[in-house]
Amino acid sequence: MRVIAGSRKGTALRCGRGPQFRPTAQIVRGSIFDTLGDEVSGIDLLDLFAGSGGVGIEALSRGARQVTFVEQDHTILRALRTNLQRCKYSVPEALVRTGDAMRFLRKLIKKKGFFDIIFADPPYASRCAQEIVRLLEEEETPVCRRLIIEHGNPLFHTEAGQLEKERTRKFGQTYVTYFFMKGGE
Repeated sequence: MRVIAGSRKGTALRCGRGPQFRPTAQIVRGSIFDTLGDEVSGIDLLDLFAGSGGVGIEALSRGARQVTFVEQDHTILRALRTNLQRCKYSVPEALVRTGDAMRFLRKLIKKKGFFDIIFADPPYASRCAQEIVRLLEEEETPVCRRLIIEHGNPLFHTEAGQLEKERTRKFGQTYVTYFFMKGGE
């Protein structure tokens, strides 16, 4: 796995190991950042279920101002920290938070925090992707401008809440769904 583009293009990234670990494929990362284009420059991104940090590091390489990585698996956190060191990213541009991603998101909502983009790549077998959509649909105060979720099954979305679905792309068994948060401009 390597950084695809930007200031750290070509830097090799270490992958985590374990049954729950599934790094975002290079073709998927490339598609996400092609979709975002120049929108990445200067943003604050929240990378939930960050794994070894491929998506967040790609964002930093392409000009994101700051990325907050949330991961709870200590083995995978070692890979994330190694990757940040390899790319020479540290505080304040790269913040690593150890803990449960869903708990972090609930605290963010409660504290009325805000990120330009929230990217989430929860385990495909979990219900976390659907729960993230539900939480943000119900939230009246925007916590982001855009939500991007990588998931393994189509998401149920009512369009009645605060999220407006832009599109879903499919890559084999992987789906990536893009949402705008109403009022999150």
